[in-house]
Amino acid sequence: MNRNVRCAFVLLAATALGAAVSPTALAAAGSNTGHLYTLLWYEGHDGLLVRQTGMTDLGGCGRSDYFILDRGHIHFKETYALLLAAHMTDQSVVIDVDGCHQGLSRIRHVTSIR
Repeated sequence: MNRNVRCAFVLLAATALGAAVSPTALAAAGSNTGHLYTLLWYEGHDGLLVRQTGMTDLGGCGRSDYFILDRGHIHFKETYALLLAAHMTDQSVVIDVDGCHQGLSRIRHVTSIR
């Protein structure tokens, strides 16, 4: 094998391996519908931790006890207000998650339903 072919092969293999083990490559997405029963601010996490009925590890992060609404979310304040209102009125919501943040499924969208 000539040197250029070997270099190209090594680069291709390294890229494939990096994609296979990167957190984004392993991340999943999904949605869950249900009532909220815990909203938690917990030191060590930079967002709101949310517990909902029927939760599973939708983001593929290894935990199914909480979702997280990270403070870097583009609509953090609006989504937090929606979650708080739903929690206070025992209203069901649809939570869509996409990937992981701090080891928890990251909340991407929230839909209020009746």
